[in-house]
Amino acid sequence: MEEHQTVTKPEPAAEVKPMSFTEKLANIFSAPGELFENVRLTGKTPSNWVIPTAIMIVVAIAMQQLIMSNPSLADQTRAMVAKATDERLQKAVESGSMTPEQAEQQREQIENFSDPSSMLNIAMRVIGIVIFLPAILFLLGLVYWLLGKTAMHATSPYMKVVEVVGLTFLIGAVESIVTTVMAIGMDSLHAGPHLAAMVQDFDLQNKLHAALAKVNVFTIWSLIVTSIGLSKLFQRDLPKVLVLVFALWILWSAFTVLTGFMNFGA
Repeated sequence: MEEHQTVTKPEPAAEVKPMSFTEKLANIFSAPGELFENVRLTGKTPSNWVIPTAIMIVVAIAMQQLIMSNPSLADQTRAMVAKATDERLQKAVESGSMTPEQAEQQREQIENFSDPSSMLNIAMRVIGIVIFLPAILFLLGLVYWLLGKTAMHATSPYMKVVEVVGLTFLIGAVESIVTTVMAIGMDSLHAGPHLAAMVQDFDLQNKLHAALAKVNVFTIWSLIVTSIGLSKLFQRDLPKVLVLVFALWILWSAFTVLTGFMNFGA
């Protein structure tokens, strides 16, 4: 008689249950590897970037309002804007593109607009944050997605990379709070958890000072956590991802320091 062999079908892998947002909030600080492995194994989860971005926006608006409601820091803001305005208008007058009368008129207009307590100024700051932070989220997501696709031959979906970047915004929210506390406590608009905090008479036009301001504890922390997330998502060795992510950051920092692009604030 012919024996019939029974073919045993492999059991389907158990579906991975997404973490609750409370677990994600804890793990981004304590166990990022575990968190991002869960992100990789679960489907697209918009809340991974929507909620952290919303938290970051609310915190950023609140912290900026705290700084601008501090008389000393508000005066420093006015002085910084006035100095930058004077330098720009002086160059315009010297080049002949503007008369001294036009320069003075524009200076007065900028002074009126730069009052931190004015409703227009507050509204513009809020609108700026609401637009800027989501733009940074999707732009960083695109940069890292392209990095994975080209340098690591990864096939992860773009929106999953956005989820990784979005979750690291929770670290940015903590940084915003710490920076505000330091600014108020040290009575300096340029105070923060970076090397430039040790510099007296900080000058943003000084390239060394600007470079020191880039070496921020929270920036380093965020880059490491981002690298962990990308290594899990792309299924690549962490050291390689770390080198690539930090190389991008060094190049960007060097560009902003040397050109002065986006080099406002510490």
